[in-house]
Amino acid sequence: MTKLVGITAAKPVGPGLLDLAWDDGVSRVVDVSGWFVGHALLQMLNDPHVFQDVSVVPNGGGVEWSNGADFCAQALRKLSDEQTGTMARKIA
Repeated sequence: MTKLVGITAAKPVGPGLLDLAWDDGVSRVVDVSGWFVGHALLQMLNDPHVFQDVSVVPNGGGVEWSNGADFCAQALRKLSDEQTGTMARKIA
């Protein structure tokens, strides 16, 4: 069983880029801009003023913005793993 991780800190560091820290000690910059395509609420995050307004949800379950957009911690970690090539590989 995979342990669920929570987010302890989130900081925007560029267009679509979040510097995230998880409660297991992992910290990475994650490019979430690919998730903005085709979703009206998420497309609003292309506005730097909106994107800068990110915060960690209570208990570290994800991040959210004042416009109602949010991403869960597990999805962000999976994306981070994919972007860094650290995704756990299944043994066949």
